[in-house]
Amino acid sequence: MYLSYLSRGQWKCLQYLLQIHRLQLMRRHVHLGAGRQTQQKENLPAAFLPRRFYQEQKANEDSLLQRLQHDSVIIELPQLINGLPNLWVQYQNMDETNKLDLRTKVVRNILPFLDKDDLINHMTVDDLSCCYLYLRKIHIPNSNLTVERILTQGLRLIEDSVHGNLIPLTSLSRFAVGINLERDFFTPLVCRNFMPHLDRHIHQCQTEEQVRLLATCLFQLHPLIDQDSLQTYKEKVQKLIQDKTLSEFTPKALIKVLHMLNLPVWSQQHTPLRRKIMLTLIPCLGELEANDLKSVCRTFLHHQEPAELVGPLKAATEKILKDELTPDNLSCAVPFAMPQQRDNYLMQFKTLLYSNDSWSLPNTSGFLFTILRALKISDLQQCNTYWSLVIKELDSSLEEQTHLRFLRHCQRYMNFNNNLGGTYRHHDVERKLSRMCMEVIDGGDIAGRLPSKFARMASFVLAYGQTPFAWKKFPNILLSKMLTMAQQFDIQDCFLLSRGMQIACELRFRHNVPPLMTMQLTTMDSILIGCAERHLEEPTLKASDLSVIVRTLSHRKTLKNTQVYNEALALYKTLNCNDLSSRVVRDMAYNFNASHFFVPEMLDSMFDYIAQQHQHITGDTVEKVLTCSYNLGYTPNSLEALERAGNILLRDFDHMSGLSLIQASLALCFYKTIPEQLINQVFCVKFIQRIEDEIQICYSKATYPERVLNQVMQLNRTVCLDMPEANVPWFQQNYIEAQLSKKPVQTSIFGREVQQLLQDVLKDDKYFRCNHTTPYGYQIDFVIHFDKDKKLLPATPVESTMLDRITKVAILLLKLDSFCENDLTALRGPESLKIKHLEMMGYKVLHINEHDWNSKYMKARGAKTNYLKCLLQISH
Repeated sequence: MYLSYLSRGQWKCLQYLLQIHRLQLMRRHVHLGAGRQTQQKENLPAAFLPRRFYQEQKANEDSLLQRLQHDSVIIELPQLINGLPNLWVQYQNMDETNKLDLRTKVVRNILPFLDKDDLINHMTVDDLSCCYLYLRKIHIPNSNLTVERILTQGLRLIEDSVHGNLIPLTSLSRFAVGINLERDFFTPLVCRNFMPHLDRHIHQCQTEEQVRLLATCLFQLHPLIDQDSLQTYKEKVQKLIQDKTLSEFTPKALIKVLHMLNLPVWSQQHTPLRRKIMLTLIPCLGELEANDLKSVCRTFLHHQEPAELVGPLKAATEKILKDELTPDNLSCAVPFAMPQQRDNYLMQFKTLLYSNDSWSLPNTSGFLFTILRALKISDLQQCNTYWSLVIKELDSSLEEQTHLRFLRHCQRYMNFNNNLGGTYRHHDVERKLSRMCMEVIDGGDIAGRLPSKFARMASFVLAYGQTPFAWKKFPNILLSKMLTMAQQFDIQDCFLLSRGMQIACELRFRHNVPPLMTMQLTTMDSILIGCAERHLEEPTLKASDLSVIVRTLSHRKTLKNTQVYNEALALYKTLNCNDLSSRVVRDMAYNFNASHFFVPEMLDSMFDYIAQQHQHITGDTVEKVLTCSYNLGYTPNSLEALERAGNILLRDFDHMSGLSLIQASLALCFYKTIPEQLINQVFCVKFIQRIEDEIQICYSKATYPERVLNQVMQLNRTVCLDMPEANVPWFQQNYIEAQLSKKPVQTSIFGREVQQLLQDVLKDDKYFRCNHTTPYGYQIDFVIHFDKDKKLLPATPVESTMLDRITKVAILLLKLDSFCENDLTALRGPESLKIKHLEMMGYKVLHINEHDWNSKYMKARGAKTNYLKCLLQISH
């Protein structure tokens, strides 16, 4: 009677159970190895008995690893299913020799067992997924026939259940991870039948475990995930956080979600949820496992928010570093270091750099590189040691070549070389990496035909050469493949190729570009322009993508002078600003600052973001927005953002670089919103000492010190002139005089022409003074004095202060870069500030615009002379 109520699936299950039982009656044991038989107690497959039963049984069994040490091994399916995850854990801690030995034993002992008695075809999807994942994790290849059978059977069960029983999330996540290991398959094709199951699981998601497993699936199968599914999942996560189902007590699930949201393909679309998750994690940061803590650190450092994490992350990373000094732990702690901690961290870096034990740990070169950059180490001995050890690693590890892991070193070297302003070269590592790149590009490796891989390799070879005939041209195969792949390059590929071309022209061909290379560069420019036009036409273009396109085109002057560059910048005006984040804001500020392009709508959106997210935004991000707006001469509509900015700078004062604080303070002075407390903290002995320390440890000694000192001088001058009530003394006169003695005055054709015409108009050069320097260090192109009757007076060699009897006229020559790129009436901030300060010093300021001076109208006979007479109001 009861049997009549069984479903079809239950009938199949019962029939299978009876079949297995009959087999076990015939064979009481499974014997692997030498062929002798050993009595074993009867067991059913794991699918048909509670998992708890096998966990209890496992407590009385030897581990799978120990059993594999014997030549004759008896393994039962439940023990195998339970033992494989533990085997993987132990495999991770083995050296390469023992790993190879273990793989051999697995192939010899475990795989034949799975092949016996058609066992694979009778395993459940859960057990198939477990076997497949952990066999792949110990690097049993997909080409192995047993592994292939396991995967094929698992995919068949998933396909057969598309409109039937729901496949467990555990099985889907294991298969998704295993299939993506080493990228042997085209995931969207192999896993297409996963989506109906995933969609049902997303709508049923109610627990921490479901959230965690779904995050794994979404991460692994992201090419298949549509916006609706992702949005539904995000809403589920947000509700579970609100309901406290997800909280600081469920960090594993939250960190999995965080990891999934950080996928580059959509990382800029989830700022509110990512921020909410990270804020939820704050109470448990100090208790996280080291790997989970490092994952949170990487997320914060990439997105630069929320600011509330800085203190807790600093404390947590210092704790794990104190527990164990490893390259990984130090690389997490260094970005949050206070200035006074640098010397200690530098000593720890040296210890790790010269330690064989540290280099035996996974990814040590990557962690040490992070420390090298974060500590701004420019000591040649340490830099040379690091890159020499990278060469040693490249020579000793086959995986560096077979899995193209060496490409990470290519990217790191380009970043490092850029930080040092191109002054550092390690020719051995350049030759090594260039050779490895060319072997893949020019050989039969499939990676040489993949646009994303090719772009990374070609970028390095373009930048540093180290190939035959590198002194006169790029390898022809690079140009040939660029032409072939042009329609396949994505936005990031174009950025890398453009960067390689830029480095080549600045590092190797700054003064002379050979004819052959000129032709090649012209062709490459055309390819990049075509790609940019294609990408700009995409209907779903995001602010982050547009910023990469603009940077790509700004790497070379020939690209900046194109119509597509101006079109890319103009697109900022029509962008939707709903998806702003600190990362997007920083990228846009960089582009506007570098291009001098003026987009009031976007600048307002950036200031609105500061006002709305002031609790979460960091001082470094605020500084970039302030510096950008000041340099463009833009004043935001609301003063709230400027007030918030000042408070943020005070909050993050100890965590920001001295240069950033000075630049931000200068911008706030321009807007007259700088807090008095900030002035007091900047103009004190302690902060000046901090600046001097930064100069001593800076990367680029050729440019950085002068840049910092010049910014300090400008800030000191601005505070003295605009805020005398602050009682800050003028202490930059010696710096001004030293700069004047070092730099000879350089005149332009524009300046010489104006000077000659002034001499003609004024009849005598004694009535004007050229290149005059004011007491506060401002340079004035021409100074003319008039008496109270508006008659010319001979120019005095020193500054005149007799304002009641003398009118001082300052003529400024405003070149094209004094104005915004797209608005020749929009005077940039530094020039506006200069005019205001000169007027405060008693000058009547006149300016001559280079664009107007060279216009078609001014080319008429006598036009420029008449222009000067009108400007000076001289009738004769």
